[in-house]
Amino acid sequence: MKSINRTSWRIAGTTGALLAVAGCGGESATSILNLSLTDAPLEGATSVWLQFTGVEIKQSGGPARAYMFSAPRGFDMLTLQHGNAAELLGDTEVPAGEYEWVRLILDPAPGTSYVIDNDGQHGLRIPSGLETGLKLNRGFTMPDGGRADFTIDFQLDKSIIAPPGQSPNYLMKPVLRMTDNVQTGSIEGTFLPGTLAAIPACVGVAPRVYLFTGAGVLPDDLYNPAEGAPDTRPEVDPLVTATAYLADNQQYAYRFGFVQTGTYTVAFTCDDDDPAVDEDVAPATPISFSVYPQSVVVAVGAASFANF
Repeated sequence: MKSINRTSWRIAGTTGALLAVAGCGGESATSILNLSLTDAPLEGATSVWLQFTGVEIKQSGGPARAYMFSAPRGFDMLTLQHGNAAELLGDTEVPAGEYEWVRLILDPAPGTSYVIDNDGQHGLRIPSGLETGLKLNRGFTMPDGGRADFTIDFQLDKSIIAPPGQSPNYLMKPVLRMTDNVQTGSIEGTFLPGTLAAIPACVGVAPRVYLFTGAGVLPDDLYNPAEGAPDTRPEVDPLVTATAYLADNQQYAYRFGFVQTGTYTVAFTCDDDDPAVDEDVAPATPISFSVYPQSVVVAVGAASFANF
């Protein structure tokens, strides 16, 4: 079975009842935390369902606190593309202060997380996921008396592969990123028909757009092998990718939401990028990228444009 490829996830929306479980505390200062999920596409899949039972956060020098849902919450991650997001933990009171990490607690019940492709529904194995959940080692601050809104990006194209010998089931090696929503903007653009018509591989194919941190980056493919084989260019890794969609004018368009402020390189390809394969190594064929000629700068709350 062919591997599947993949933008970021944000948790917002229905909160339901929560049960807070923590170690000894005595904290008095509090703030409000909101977590949302977002994602990008996964080639070859029609649905990627992940189900959670709670969220755990670890305060610096303090206890880990788990916020368990009254009922499991499941999400089709492929619906959370092009800047869409879904709420996982909404407006929850937590102690103010510095935090070391956040962990998404997976539902341990069999079959509650899975992948659907053209051949049906398949198991999704997440090594140690049921024991450790999906942990994101990213520090953050909860302001005293204030609130913080974060979006977690599930980078499924980097995270999910179909390893040889395990087909038709899939393996997930989670690649997550978390952004502070008050420090983000977006990048979007369109494709002129002539641009794609000039590239044989793009005829009848939706282009996939890659976003790299920094200016003047020489693009590289996705690579997240099942066995941890070395990457020939480990210093270059796409931050996120997005598959273009047909807009109302029947031209292809794309959008990256929840992008941290900064400078970026944008590129696209219509070649097949298998995250289980380093396409820079023979006998694989290197990915052919078309790079936007200028660097793209993202400002808070603003949309930046890169049209091809």
